[in-house]
Amino acid sequence: MTKQIFTTFGFSSFSSFFSPPSLFRSSCLNRFCCFLRVAALLWLAPCQAADKLAPFWPAELNVLSSATMRVQQGTFDPDPESDFIRWQQQGRSTLQQSYLWSEPLPEVVSKRMSRLDQGSYWREHWQVQLLTPVWQQVWLLIPKTATAATPQPAVLMLHDHGAEFRLGKDKWIRPTDKAALPLAEHWAGKYFSGNFVGEQLAEAGFVVLAADTLGFGARGPIAYVQQQQLAANFLARGRSLAGFSALEDQQLAAFLASQPMVKTGHISALGFSMGAYRVWQLAALSKHINAGVGIGWFNQFVALTTPDGNFSKGQSSFYLLHPGLFTQLDLPQIAALAAPKPLLMVMGADDPLMPAAGVKQAFAELQSLYQDCGAAAARVQLNIWPDKGHQFDSEMQQQVLQWLQQQWTELSCQDSVGKPSLSKPSINP
Repeated sequence: MTKQIFTTFGFSSFSSFFSPPSLFRSSCLNRFCCFLRVAALLWLAPCQAADKLAPFWPAELNVLSSATMRVQQGTFDPDPESDFIRWQQQGRSTLQQSYLWSEPLPEVVSKRMSRLDQGSYWREHWQVQLLTPVWQQVWLLIPKTATAATPQPAVLMLHDHGAEFRLGKDKWIRPTDKAALPLAEHWAGKYFSGNFVGEQLAEAGFVVLAADTLGFGARGPIAYVQQQQLAANFLARGRSLAGFSALEDQQLAAFLASQPMVKTGHISALGFSMGAYRVWQLAALSKHINAGVGIGWFNQFVALTTPDGNFSKGQSSFYLLHPGLFTQLDLPQIAALAAPKPLLMVMGADDPLMPAAGVKQAFAELQSLYQDCGAAAARVQLNIWPDKGHQFDSEMQQQVLQWLQQQWTELSCQDSVGKPSLSKPSINP
């Protein structure tokens, strides 16, 4: 940049600008004006580099996007309408393979570090090893009504991205570190009406588990630009950051299911934003997850891969994009792999990250696929809140709590055929 600026004014280099020949070839006034112009450009250069760049969107991407959509329409044989069970088996295998982890998942290693009395529930600090022999910290909240003799339903909470890497599980459960508390309270105020949702669920009688995704909280924090470095190093080792994160979620579900105070068949996953995406891909593959709630993240691939789409414009996509997957499955199809497990999608009509038209079209496809499974209509719901953006506020939280408190009966697609509908999907225009 410096060399370009000086050559613009006829100097071969920075040193030639101050060399005696140059000084004698120009008048003092010209030299001084030229120096001011160079100084101004040098000062502005970092500011210009820091400005938001326009999307780089070559024509090749449009061609590849069209090809992707054509392939998605005919990936599996048979199609879900003619044989949903076989379609679902093929889809689950494809999703699992896209995680780039061929080895069997290891047994989760865990040890409890401490226990705090929080009034109506216990707060336990655990260390766990999920995929690698590296310890990480998790929070387990246990209502005092939950015992091995009286097990209670549980919720695995999956945190958002939000480009805030200093927080992970502390977005759901307030940190014990007082220095981190103001930031966590700010985050809760920005997105959750000031509430720590994990604590509210524990007070309502749910066993709650929350952990940090790699790069966040105690497993970071990384800088925004370091996501590329982290993802590249995974790819260099034949792995995927998105796949690694998804598999850790599966291991967390297994750890939660192993707790004696957790009621078998009553484990839900709940996530906001990036966490919502992780919810339904987890429900698709984990035998331990019986229901899922995703807030603020659901759409179609085509709607999110425009120049300004959520997949296209940020490094957060490294946590979401599985190599080759979207040439075979679209987002609502991935969610449908969870059928007939109950799924609730909660969206804001004014969410700038999730185009509303794409949300409704994706849900229509998801609902159709659940019908192919034979699942009752109430098992998949979409609630779009008017005049709300990218948030999970107290009104939404109350709706989700009521939904979680329903007692679901575990069914397979074969078992669900012919079952009566409990209620109509709740779609608020």
